[in-house]
Amino acid sequence: MTQPCSVKDCQRISRALCHCCNQNLCRIHLNEHDDLLNSQLNPFADELNQLHEQLNHINVKTLLDNTSEKLEHWRISSHRLIDEYFNEKKQRFDDYVNIKIHRQLEEINQLRGRINQLVQKQDTTINDLKLISSSIQSLRREITQLDYKSFELNINPLTIDDKLIHIEENSFKVDFNLNTLTPPSHIIDRSPESPKPITSNNRVILMHHDNRLCLLDKNLIITKSIDWSFGWIWDMCWSSTLSRFFIITLNEIFILDENTMLTERVVTKEKYSLCSCTCSDTSLYITTNELGSSICEFRLLPTIELINRWQPSDLCQINEIIQDMVFHKGTVAFIIENQIKHTKRMELRLAQTFEELWSIQFDIVDPLHNAFRLCLFNFDEWIVIDWKTSQLFYITKNGQIKSTCVYDPVPYRCCQFGSDMLAISTKNSINFHKI
Repeated sequence: MTQPCSVKDCQRISRALCHCCNQNLCRIHLNEHDDLLNSQLNPFADELNQLHEQLNHINVKTLLDNTSEKLEHWRISSHRLIDEYFNEKKQRFDDYVNIKIHRQLEEINQLRGRINQLVQKQDTTINDLKLISSSIQSLRREITQLDYKSFELNINPLTIDDKLIHIEENSFKVDFNLNTLTPPSHIIDRSPESPKPITSNNRVILMHHDNRLCLLDKNLIITKSIDWSFGWIWDMCWSSTLSRFFIITLNEIFILDENTMLTERVVTKEKYSLCSCTCSDTSLYITTNELGSSICEFRLLPTIELINRWQPSDLCQINEIIQDMVFHKGTVAFIIENQIKHTKRMELRLAQTFEELWSIQFDIVDPLHNAFRLCLFNFDEWIVIDWKTSQLFYITKNGQIKSTCVYDPVPYRCCQFGSDMLAISTKNSINFHKI
């Protein structure tokens, strides 16, 4: 039985079924439809050319020099014992950066070839366009992170061991899944009145315990502690540039020296209601605890000084609050709550412009104000905590939910400790899981 053409006002009989759109089309509209799909490949080709140009302009020497400076400083302080080890790791890092760029070039060339094949065949489908678009967005994020000139290096006190320094991807847990999270290998009990934030510099974990700030070493033993009398702690983060921890209360910013355990209050000209904090190589970012949240950016060196205040128009709507924020390699991840719709979402944005890279909406609606929290995990991925439903969400670097689980007891905060430990802060304890 013949079918009419699906295009509105077309009186012709359909000649074919477009399987990618499930529409019956006449010969004329089938050709127009096919031409329209194929024409949408051109912007992707242009975008790939731009990405290729951006990749070619990345200064590999600057990338290497940025990390070599840190390694060189450590080498000098460690004198002769570190020389051979330094040279070996330096060569590995050189190879790593060049391989990283070579892989991006290969991916661009593969996509180019795919687009050329589709152009020649004139048989493009919507799925083809979606796959190409997704691949380009992934390339854009990875190349932008390369262009930011920042790489992860975990540097420990001198103990000559091949595992002392590792490049970020060496410890990536490809097969990790929250559904297979093992029971805690270690539990530290603490008072339910203790603030819940925890943070790590991969050597120690900073936590609040029995009215004190405490540092736990790799053996999960409290090695140092000091009294804390400055009020409820809203958030904590580590600055590798200053080699100091930042701690924020509702209205104050403090610095903690890991070695001396001395605290220092950061003097600011204005007072803000504070919510969360994170550090880049050059700046401390703090979100304000208010509808239409803003971000205060403080320069770290030579002195800590406010240099910018990002307005809500750059970040969120006037009826939204930024609940949490984490900086990572030129990007900032946000948890944003809409207090009208009572919804939560996670966004990843470029740190310099706050241009959105991706966003994920959580399928949870709650009229009661409850905070989601997030932590960087597995170097480029994320874990989000919803304490109200006791859920953990494992988010990939592309903004997809990889796995979820219900955690007992109720989780409040988490952080990764080294490459093989996940610490989860609950009401009465901190639980440590092997990963």
